[in-house]
Amino acid sequence: MNPACDRCHRRKSRCDKAVPSCGPCRKAGVACKYVNHTRDRQKALERLQRRIEQLERENRLLTERSQNPPTEPSSAGHRPPEPSEAERRAGREEALSNELTEEISFLSSRAGGENQFLGSTSGVLLASLVDATVNAPSQGGRRVESRPVTSPLNGITPSSTAVDVSPVPDERVARALHHAYFEHDHVSYPFLHRATALANLDKAYQDVSFLGQDAFSYYSFNMILAIATASVYKFDRESLPDAETYHLRAAERLNEVLQRGDTQALQAMLLLCQYRMVNSVQDTSTSMWHLVGVAARMCLELGLHREQVYHPKPRGEMSSSTVAHEIRRRCFWSVIAMDRIVSITLGRPLAIRLQDTDVALPDPSLDSLINDPPSGLCITALFVHIVRYRVICGDIMSALHTGSTRMQTDAQSALRARDSLANTLAQWHSDTANLPLEDEPTSQPQHQSSFRTPEWYAMLYYNALLMLYRPSPALSGISMRDPTVLQSIFVAAKQAITIYAQLHRWKRINYTWITLHAVFMAGLSYVYAVGRHFRSHKRKQNSTSASTPTAFLQSDPAIIDIVNDCRTCSNVLVAISERWNMAKNCYDVFNRLSDAVLLDAVEYYTKTSVWTGIAV
Repeated sequence: MNPACDRCHRRKSRCDKAVPSCGPCRKAGVACKYVNHTRDRQKALERLQRRIEQLERENRLLTERSQNPPTEPSSAGHRPPEPSEAERRAGREEALSNELTEEISFLSSRAGGENQFLGSTSGVLLASLVDATVNAPSQGGRRVESRPVTSPLNGITPSSTAVDVSPVPDERVARALHHAYFEHDHVSYPFLHRATALANLDKAYQDVSFLGQDAFSYYSFNMILAIATASVYKFDRESLPDAETYHLRAAERLNEVLQRGDTQALQAMLLLCQYRMVNSVQDTSTSMWHLVGVAARMCLELGLHREQVYHPKPRGEMSSSTVAHEIRRRCFWSVIAMDRIVSITLGRPLAIRLQDTDVALPDPSLDSLINDPPSGLCITALFVHIVRYRVICGDIMSALHTGSTRMQTDAQSALRARDSLANTLAQWHSDTANLPLEDEPTSQPQHQSSFRTPEWYAMLYYNALLMLYRPSPALSGISMRDPTVLQSIFVAAKQAITIYAQLHRWKRINYTWITLHAVFMAGLSYVYAVGRHFRSHKRKQNSTSASTPTAFLQSDPAIIDIVNDCRTCSNVLVAISERWNMAKNCYDVFNRLSDAVLLDAVEYYTKTSVWTGIAV
């Protein structure tokens, strides 16, 4: 059932729901805007769900306490003894641990649009280990409720932006959005033929009936506008139409495209997946996990996982079929990349294993034929490099984070796999120097793409190092005792936080749920490494046994460095999470964790200075 327009809804008057303008609005001579009110209801539902989870935790704690009464009942008139400081501290730590695990689960599920099982790579395992690393004050078991914010992002809805509801937007806007899409979003997922899409753009303004004649042209035209709007709104939030408006237009003919069951149906699904990834005001009613899963099944149905379906042509013999085959190849590897992102974020098995495929990566020599790049920029080379990274991350998850019994009992094999993956990752990082990247940011943010900066690839490298070395089901015990592992986590987390802040200053960061999850994991890893270092010092000072296994960083982090690093991470979390009404709690949790590890550092340096004074 289509909703009434915003004006009729507010006036509680009958709306004929005509498009582009309903009768009452047309008669009044005012702009007719349609609002998706389900988004507000979804936010209210999420607040209620969080409140219910909080009350359930409190009920469980009260039930446990009531089932374990004091062994010696107090005499009449006697008040029960007050809990000791250690008991109160243990209660606060338990509350924070539950809150931290819940926040990781929330960010992971939001990034993937899922609310079920979350595996090791989602960060739940690391969150549980942080409980043994820091003592942070909780909020009394109560989640911090997010207040409505008046950020520009909340204003990017048809209710507050003058949206052009005509079948096609102004030609200047459409061309700018198409250019933005192919200069940024298309780089990481080049599954569309650029020349064909731009030709359809020309035809759409030469013949007003063109888009209505072909379902895929209509769908891809509007989805390109939607994806580009969602990606570039951070530069010009007021002047661009709402991305959801274009998405809803495209959805009108999605079923018609999917019924074809061909490459265009797969491209339509990939456009939808891409939109869900970049749309920071995403509606999670459609799960990214399921969308990418459907795209993976479509690849298998089309046989795109086998090299023989691509019918390679002899070198120099180019034809329209060559273009079609190369586009299908790029579709397949785009699905592989998306599958790795979603599976790692949720910690779930991969939809397509490379052991079941024999498809070669796209050929950069065909770049001019497929992408028609400006200034000779080889987009395919960037895409292949990104895909290689996604594959390495998938291998890290499969080798270390599956949680299977076989992996847990064969630690030596896991260690060898980790060393091999570290070498592969280092080689990938070294190959980044051969990419056609920009050395310095341009003066115009709207012309910048994070995929063309060396810093973005360095950030990927350090994120992969964090996944490689942080505690995993396969190496949980070994990782916690190895000082080189702790140092690797510390360095990678510190570098990742620094680069995220740099990309944010340059306005080259992708403001998505997946990015928010990655930044939070980097901050959590930093707190884990620093906190474990100072806790190891504390255990060493209090331990009577010299053989107690401990892990230390190579040097004691300075208090000022800890403050600056934690503040930097918190600022990036604020910058990203302010785009949503429901993501505020992540930086509140991180701030309490960073305060706790800072207290550990202050305590350590205070005792060290006292001992030094005594020695003198």
